[in-house]
Amino acid sequence: MMELNKLAQDGARMEYFGNGEVIVQDGDDSNDSMYILYKGFADVYKNYGQQGEIRIATLSPGDFFGEMSLFLNKGRTATIVARKATAVFVIKRADIFEFLGTQPELAFSFIQTLCTRLEYTNVNAADNRAKYEKDITVLSSEKTVLENTANTDQLTGAYNRRYFMKNVGTLVEIIGRNSFSFIVMFDLDHFKVVNDTYGHPAGDHVLVTVAKKVTGSVRASDIFARYGGEEFILLITCAAPSDAMPLVERIRQDICNAKINYKGMDIAVTISAGIAAIGSYDDIDAAISLADKALYRAKKEGRNRTVLYDGE
Repeated sequence: MMELNKLAQDGARMEYFGNGEVIVQDGDDSNDSMYILYKGFADVYKNYGQQGEIRIATLSPGDFFGEMSLFLNKGRTATIVARKATAVFVIKRADIFEFLGTQPELAFSFIQTLCTRLEYTNVNAADNRAKYEKDITVLSSEKTVLENTANTDQLTGAYNRRYFMKNVGTLVEIIGRNSFSFIVMFDLDHFKVVNDTYGHPAGDHVLVTVAKKVTGSVRASDIFARYGGEEFILLITCAAPSDAMPLVERIRQDICNAKINYKGMDIAVTISAGIAAIGSYDDIDAAISLADKALYRAKKEGRNRTVLYDGE
């Protein structure tokens, strides 16, 4: 334990936080300070307040945090939340050299802390990576048990539009680093005819069956959601751009070849699909718009087909 009382006596700046207050926010660009916990405890989180939240560690008096962002001049990489009444020393970038020079025992403890964290990181890197990838898989998997009904389309059981739009960016940014991402928009051809011919309960049954078929076909790295009405949206990731069309075509053909039975009646349906590549995290809205244009073209060309947006 460092001699924190000496630091307090020397007039170091102190800030106070109540139970549950955020001290440092993940992603915050304000990286001009590091902190030493003086009183109370604080929890370290990844994905704080989001699905896939992980509590990494608990800090106690004498522990440092925020030093990596300060020295590397990068945004915060974790969220620190106060537990009970908490007090922390705040050391600004401009004061760090004076701090290390005038507090040799604290400087030594600081170096020990950094070495310990480096050792911990090296020893546990493989385990931490496996756990992180597992959490991402759980987040993106359509087969995961849904914990929040607000994210689910109540008719089909697929994710809803809200969930898709909330999570697609994160997955594109993380999974898309080593692969190619595509937005797929598709809907049922002449769905009004199905409702008019067989009735709306039969139409609902068709939507549920189609959603189940697609859910059973997508991978853990994909997100499938009902976009609205008879329209669905799908995020797919591929090792190569040429893999996108065959994957979507397989889904289309599976639906086209199926006979959906409803109360003794066989209902045949087809879908039209549009595909557009996602260039980066900032291009998601544009990719959705382009996939929708490709879907319109598929319908204009006769329906029951898949069109990859090619710039026209």
